[in-house]
Amino acid sequence: MVHVFISYMSDLKSIHKNIKLYLITLFIINFGFGIFLADFNLYILAMGSQPDFLGVILSLAPFADAIASIPIGFLAEKIGYKLSFLIVNGVIGISYFLQVISPNKLLIMVGAFTGGLAFCGNFIIQLPFVSHYEQVKKDQAYTLLSLVFYFGMSLGGLVGGAMPGMLDQVILDPVVNFRVILIFASFIIIAGCFPLLFMTDDKPEKSDHISLSPYIHGVDSDTIKFASVELFVGLGLAFLATFLNVIYVYYFNASLELYGVMSALLLIPVTIFLFSGPTIAKKFTRLHVVLFIRLISVFLLFAVVITRSAVIGGSAYILFRSLFGLAQSLWFAYAIDRASKRSRMATASWLEIAFQLGMGISAIVAGQMIADDKYFLLGVISSMATAISFLLTFVFFAGQAEKTA
Repeated sequence: MVHVFISYMSDLKSIHKNIKLYLITLFIINFGFGIFLADFNLYILAMGSQPDFLGVILSLAPFADAIASIPIGFLAEKIGYKLSFLIVNGVIGISYFLQVISPNKLLIMVGAFTGGLAFCGNFIIQLPFVSHYEQVKKDQAYTLLSLVFYFGMSLGGLVGGAMPGMLDQVILDPVVNFRVILIFASFIIIAGCFPLLFMTDDKPEKSDHISLSPYIHGVDSDTIKFASVELFVGLGLAFLATFLNVIYVYYFNASLELYGVMSALLLIPVTIFLFSGPTIAKKFTRLHVVLFIRLISVFLLFAVVITRSAVIGGSAYILFRSLFGLAQSLWFAYAIDRASKRSRMATASWLEIAFQLGMGISAIVAGQMIADDKYFLLGVISSMATAISFLLTFVFFAGQAEKTA
């Protein structure tokens, strides 16, 4: 493990300056997102809203994300990576601020939808962005992105879980307490744009070489297959992930602080799996590792809700989420390598559209289930959706030789 860590640090020194700066941005904004994930759902419920309405709010961003995925990819090719990242993350930070500055439900919904329009940009742009600046060790670069993503998110979750208890001695109103914390988180996300200013300007593709054709007419059978799988990947994740803090507080009867601690503990298995991922993938192939993880995840997701113990259920979720991070980093690299250079942005766009549609659908359905106190079904449906993603991956791609970049 130490040898692998040293190897990764060596890789980090050799990667392009723009990727290093993006890694800093990724940590900062995901630290802010982690705080949001810990407190936002409970903030909405503290204002007296019902879980089904919370589900509607949480579905707006994924649906907007799906709508904007192709335009965002097209825009990025027109204006380049640096300006695209600045616009995307700036809009996200402002939209999060709009969701928490006022109790007005319409403003919250507008903020959620606006954020979703931009949120897809990070995923869609970063895959071809890394592929452009890192020609040799793409698997390692994608793994570093996943590691930094989880590192920032986990630490944000730890802070977000602890802050309400720390402030409730000063701010007695829980709604105001949550609002102050979430406004702080939105400023952190906006601050994440700062490192991007130091990126070297990339030259956008010549306008006459860029069209919407690869996004629509150029979609091949592989893209359709990847998108079909990704729809169920999104469903499998989101039924539990979207409402995880609510599950801790209302199903496990645990504290928000424990949610934060468990979020931080996620870093341990995530680091182990992500660092060892490329080595494992070279030995067994990326696709075989992805298939194995998705099969194991079917049982882990069911295990989350089969118990009322926050430690047991939370541990099952931690193991699932850490394996999920490894699987997705290998899955994305595999998908991008199978795509032609010209269609990489389009492939990333359709993967994002399918994933976010799954997230949006699950948010609405899960919100209604929570309103009806049917927490157990969340785990059952997550498990079933993940089983379908495993079967589709096996049927579509098993036995096919992996392409190399």
